[in-house]
Amino acid sequence: MTKLDEILQSLNAPNHALVEMLPLNLNHKMVQKARLGKKPVPKHTQDLILQALNKYLAENGITEDKKIKQYKRIEIFGEESPCNL
Repeated sequence: MTKLDEILQSLNAPNHALVEMLPLNLNHKMVQKARLGKKPVPKHTQDLILQALNKYLAENGITEDKKIKQYKRIEIFGEESPCNL
């Protein structure tokens, strides 16, 4: 289970919730591949998913210590690997 999958499961949010945030740039296949974590996710896709996730959290008022939680790429996808540069 990836960190992205853990977050979305804890929020009971389907892949569509992220796609709705950036419908012109993000699709269900991109989110599902990142959620499964079987293959490396390109940096551009990581950025789109991160942007959609943070927008989803802000719009739905998901807070942590009365502050809206905003994730960084390293928190979701881990250390940068040579294939993501």
